[in-house]
Amino acid sequence: MNPGPPHHASISDPVADDFWSFEDDHGRKHVSRVTLGRPVPIPQDANGDWYCPVVIGHAVPITVSMVGVGPVDALLNAARFVREHFHELRKVSPRATPPGSTDSK
Repeated sequence: MNPGPPHHASISDPVADDFWSFEDDHGRKHVSRVTLGRPVPIPQDANGDWYCPVVIGHAVPITVSMVGVGPVDALLNAARFVREHFHELRKVSPRATPPGSTDSK
């Protein structure tokens, strides 16, 4: 039996990191951090599978691992996961100003 991808409390080596602004069902504006980590081989996986850690702050506030048969497949699965969340949001805008920041983007 394969042990599966390890759990990470955070992503230390991101390949993509952004903040999205969006509106909830009540018209309130929110900002959420979206991070994709670098694909990594699953330790001791008999099939040689890879995983890509993902955090979508408002929807998945923990790090989840999207698995693939190789590094590109794992990254594509992670990007697809993020894209599905993007399309579920109302008035979404990438490159939002992070909470607590005075910089405008």
